[in-house]
Amino acid sequence: MGIVKRSGQFYYWVKRIPKRYIGLVLSADGKPVQQVRQSLNTESKTEALAKAAQVEMERLAEWEALLAGDHGSAREHYEAARKLAAAHGFTYRPVTDLASGPLSGILVRGAALEALGSPASTEVARAVAGAVPVSLPDFNDAFQEYLKFTRDRHLQKSESQKIKWRQPREAAIKNFQTVVYGRRRCPPMDGITRADALKFREWWSDRVERGRSANSANKQFNQLREIFSTWSNLSAPGLENPFSRLSLKKADLKHTPPFSQQWIKDKILAPGALDKLNTEAADVLLVLINTGLRPSEVTDAPLDDYRVFENIPFLRVAPHGRELKVSHSRRDVPLVGVSLEAARRIVARGGILRYQNKANSWSALVNKFMANNDMKETPSHTAYSMRHYVEDALLAAEL
Repeated sequence: MGIVKRSGQFYYWVKRIPKRYIGLVLSADGKPVQQVRQSLNTESKTEALAKAAQVEMERLAEWEALLAGDHGSAREHYEAARKLAAAHGFTYRPVTDLASGPLSGILVRGAALEALGSPASTEVARAVAGAVPVSLPDFNDAFQEYLKFTRDRHLQKSESQKIKWRQPREAAIKNFQTVVYGRRRCPPMDGITRADALKFREWWSDRVERGRSANSANKQFNQLREIFSTWSNLSAPGLENPFSRLSLKKADLKHTPPFSQQWIKDKILAPGALDKLNTEAADVLLVLINTGLRPSEVTDAPLDDYRVFENIPFLRVAPHGRELKVSHSRRDVPLVGVSLEAARRIVARGGILRYQNKANSWSALVNKFMANNDMKETPSHTAYSMRHYVEDALLAAEL
C-alpha cells in the first residue's frame, strides 16, 4: 500500500494488483488493470494514512469476493461476501432477512452504497445487500472453525492434553456422520435436523441396552451440542441446535474401589511382585502408593519438581506447560516410604523418560500387568484405585 500527493491535490491511495487478482480487477472500460488508485479526499498525511488502511481492507475484501465468485465454491463466495460486508461496516444478512426486517435497515445499507460514489462494484453491492446465497460448512469444516474460536480455552494445555481433548470430539462427529448419513455427504450445518440427532440418539440407546455406558452416549451428545452451539453463535446466529436435550438416563456410575492396605502389602509390595514390570512404570506405581497422586501428576512432572533431598521430601504439582485438572491441584505432596525410594530412583535416572506426558499409556500397561499377575483385588480395581486407597486413609485419619 502507498499514498501519493501532487502539489495542491488530495492524497491518493495507490496499489499494484496482487498476482492472484490479475485479470479480475477491471477499469471503467472493462479492461484488466495492473494498478489502482483512489482519492482519499484529504490533504493531511496523517488522515490519509488512516483512510488508506480502511480503503485497502475494503478493496482486498472486494477482490477476494471477485476471486471466490469467479473460481471458488458457493461456500467460498459466501464467506467472501461476509468479509466484504464487514469491511464496509455491516453484518452480512441474506436479502430475505433484510426484506422481513425494518425498512430502516435497508435504507441504511442503500445509503452506504450511494456514499461510495459512482455505482459500487457488483460484489460490494451484492455483499451489502445480502444477495449472495448463504452457504454454511459441513460438520467437519465447522469443527475446524470451532477449534479456532476456542483457542483461548487451551492456552495452558500441553500438546498431549490438546490431542486428548480434541480426539473424543472428532470421534463424536465421525460417529454421528457415519450413523446418520453413512456414505452420503454430510449436509451443511443448517441442514442437520432434529430427526438426524434423534436417529443418532436411537443408535446410542441400542448400544446402551447391549451394555455400553449411558455416560459415554451423553458425553458425545454434549460434545456435539457444545460444538454446534459455539460455532453457530459466532458464525450463524439463530440456528436451532438439534443436539439439545438428547441425554439418556444414567445408571449408577461405576465407582473405582480403593485397594485395602493388606492387599497392597501382601500383593503389590510382595518381594519380586513388580519385577516383570519395567522399572519406570513400577516406580510410578510405587510413588502413587503413599501420595494419592493422579498418574499424570507423576508422569508429567519435570525433574526439578522431584524435591527428594529436602528436609521434608516432596513432589511439586504445578502446570509447567500443561493444564491442571482443577485450580487447587497445584500443591506439594510429601514423599515417604516406598514412594520416596521410587522417586529417588526416578531422579537418579534423570526424571520420567518413557512415560513423560503419556499417563494413558502407563495406565494401560499397568492395568494389564495387574490383571495378568493377580494384583486386582476385584475385577473393578485399577491402578487408579491407589488414589482412592490414600483418600480413604486420609478420611479415616480425619484429615
